[in-house]
Amino acid sequence: MIPKSQSMRFVMLTMMDVEDDWINSKWKDKSDMINPDAPMIVQVGDYGYEVQSCGGDGDIEGFVIQCKEKPVCKWEGMECIKL
Repeated sequence: MIPKSQSMRFVMLTMMDVEDDWINSKWKDKSDMINPDAPMIVQVGDYGYEVQSCGGDGDIEGFVIQCKEKPVCKWEGMECIKL
């Protein structure tokens, strides 16, 4: 089975939901929530890379997320281990 690609709109709406949950949870414990102010990580295979920049590229139609070269974490199974 080939995984479905996600559009910029889908990613943006998901990120907006995360931020909305964070803002509207003043009186809740936020320890299990995604912190919208933390560095964004992109998972490629078993490794996580911090986002360096994002935006458009005149040579392609889609939105581009550029990551830093060195991974910052590794997933073994589904848990993340900081490097």
